[in-house]
Amino acid sequence: MRNQLLSDLRYRLLVLLQGLSQDLRYALRNLRANPGFTAAVVLTLGLGLGANAAMFGIVDRLLFRPPPFLRDPGRVHRVYLAWNSRDRERAESSMEYTRYLDLSRWTTAFAQVAAEHYTRQAVGVGQDAREMGVGTVSASWFAFFDARPVIGRFFTDREDTVPRGATVVVLSHWFWQSRYGGRADVLGQSLQIGPLTYSIIGVAPRGFVGTGEGEPPAAFIPITTYAGSPGGFSRDPSDYYTQYHWSWMEMLVRRKPRVSVAAATADLTHAYLRGYAAERALSPRVTPAEIARPHAITAPVLRERGPNQSTVTQVAKWVSGVAAIVLLIACANVANLLLARALRRRREIAVRLALGVGRGRLFSQLLTESLLLAAAAGGAGLLIAHLGGAVLHTLFLPAGAGSDSVVSWRTLGFAAGAALFAGLVTGLVPVLQARRADVAGALKAGAREGTYQRSRTRSLLLLLQGTLSVVLLVGAGLFVRSLQNVRALRLGYDVDPVLIIYLNLRGASLSDEERTALARRLHQAAKAIPGVEDASLGVTVPFSDFWSTELFVPGIDSVGRLGEFFLQAGSPEYFRTLGTRIVRGRGISSQDRRGAPGVLVVSVRLNAVS
Repeated sequence: MRNQLLSDLRYRLLVLLQGLSQDLRYALRNLRANPGFTAAVVLTLGLGLGANAAMFGIVDRLLFRPPPFLRDPGRVHRVYLAWNSRDRERAESSMEYTRYLDLSRWTTAFAQVAAEHYTRQAVGVGQDAREMGVGTVSASWFAFFDARPVIGRFFTDREDTVPRGATVVVLSHWFWQSRYGGRADVLGQSLQIGPLTYSIIGVAPRGFVGTGEGEPPAAFIPITTYAGSPGGFSRDPSDYYTQYHWSWMEMLVRRKPRVSVAAATADLTHAYLRGYAAERALSPRVTPAEIARPHAITAPVLRERGPNQSTVTQVAKWVSGVAAIVLLIACANVANLLLARALRRRREIAVRLALGVGRGRLFSQLLTESLLLAAAAGGAGLLIAHLGGAVLHTLFLPAGAGSDSVVSWRTLGFAAGAALFAGLVTGLVPVLQARRADVAGALKAGAREGTYQRSRTRSLLLLLQGTLSVVLLVGAGLFVRSLQNVRALRLGYDVDPVLIIYLNLRGASLSDEERTALARRLHQAAKAIPGVEDASLGVTVPFSDFWSTELFVPGIDSVGRLGEFFLQAGSPEYFRTLGTRIVRGRGISSQDRRGAPGVLVVSVRLNAVS
């Protein structure tokens, strides 16, 4: 009995494969006989599939693809701290190292905790020195990944302790290859990063970037070594782990297997409240917890899935919706083409049915032809996505994020699924039309038989294309209008001709007088460069670096309730260099120096509310 069942199964499988082979050959003959039709369908569907594949690669990179080597990403979270400020809730992933110690000590819901911070530092000495990305991480951070060093080892807890950790460094694979040629004798060699000289102890595996979403780090160093190094956060090296002044690092946690997200969040919030009380004891001016209502948020490790989703991701989602509409329009267009072709072949279909071809067999041939067209369109779409991928990466992904989104297996899988969907949708219309075929009527009647009934289907498809096209045009118009409004915003200074120069002293110990003298020499040297119209010293950069403090205006209870206002500071040439116009009064002059009465130039907005 069992042998009989196996024999029947083999026979049915053989018949199925033979039928599929015949259907493919038949479809290929038909498509080769109509090259213009084939090219039109492949190009139409290819454009829709290519747009969707390219945008899936972007959205997948921003929202779904976990960082390389991350172990059990479903239980790994990025911690956000939220509080009420100016009658609205704010949530930030950056926190003080002291806060990180509090949350590590006073939580029990996590199997692992780690600290991380990505920065740019001068790597190397002399002519070989370059500003590169550096990952400053705790020793526990490496345990979040299934990654083993190519050579050497990662640093340990004993090398990552306060007040300052050991000067050891783990090189990234790409930096090891480009700077040292992949030599195994690199272990033990010295490498200067920032103000310190580090000893190389290991090399990370190829493709290992941690959780960074921008420029791949060149190296990884202990976070306590970075925070406690000369020129760090404070002249007192103990401030970064005993005070609550500097929010600069982020915290990763891994939940224990049976701990829910809600329980982990409650545990973090309880620890945060204890730390908040400790902060209030050190700084009584901190807003009371009853008003600030501090709490923690356990969010996905990908930043774009956290509470502070960027406008880049929002635009990427919108463009993905546009790409989906384009694919639907393409499917409707191709379905209309296939329907028109089926109408021209109705007498052929009637003859085949009259000769005894089963309707199921006929439907299989029509679907095979549609799926074959969709497969060819999928290949064309991947080519289109690959060619346009560089532009989309530049628009939506951070610099240095790589360009492998389109060719990843996840994107290929999505493209295959989208092509299958397009093939089934476009093939459904001619199949349904063939199902209603009147064999006797088609054989006896002329070419116009059944035209009215069939034209209604074509009219519905044309109406669908027109409706979706109008939606697409309206959305595109609104997007262009919004973009024009953003470009027309008055920033208060000339963006294009202004260059910003940052000074990297690499931890050099200079007195206040020496720093002032150096700044003046650099200022004069900048003004002497040919092509430079003016130069100014500044403490912050508009819309980039922020300096905030409490502002008090007579007659107003709280200026902070009226909006966010930031301070800028610069030399007398500041406004002239930025191209900022003084609408009332005067700007800063050379007479406004130390010892003279303090002066302040306010914005139009602050002047209006005060």
